[in-house]
Amino acid sequence: MEPAPRPPRRPINPAALLPHLARKKLREPKVLPSGEQNVSISRDDFVPVLQAEVGSDIPVNVYRYKVLIPIAQTIRESALAFRRVTIATREDLDLLTRMLTEHFGGITGTVVDPPTVRGVGARDPKKLAETLEENEHAAFEVYAAPVQESDDYFRALRRELQEALGEGVILIERQVVTLL
Repeated sequence: MEPAPRPPRRPINPAALLPHLARKKLREPKVLPSGEQNVSISRDDFVPVLQAEVGSDIPVNVYRYKVLIPIAQTIRESALAFRRVTIATREDLDLLTRMLTEHFGGITGTVVDPPTVRGVGARDPKKLAETLEENEHAAFEVYAAPVQESDDYFRALRRELQEALGEGVILIERQVVTLL
């Protein structure tokens, strides 16, 4: 059985996420000078609304997003033959690391090189034996503000990655956690 051809891939486009970074908030509280009518605030004093308050002196609820980036897929061609298909490259992972660090102030990821989390599953659950494959993923975790804008950003990221990498599904999960 011939495997289905992979959709074409293109470079990841960070500009697709810029509209989700437009709303800004102060990086930290500012005390206004008494009696002053006008205050100048540097552009560097602002961060995107979706950036979490990591490092707060009080416990703070945040969203933790885990993004699984497929880096390779191993497909069984026959009982003894396998084919490995590269999906995301080292350059893709480096771009995502820089982009998420810039947008959220930092990320957590796997350390091994290449950073891999393995998964096994069927492309078609009704044809388990014929469509069974093994996948390798890089896992990125990002803390974000618990606001709708964060969900909107990660939905847009999922769409961008699916289109750029030619993948049908990119998994992104969200948990509510409290940072102490």
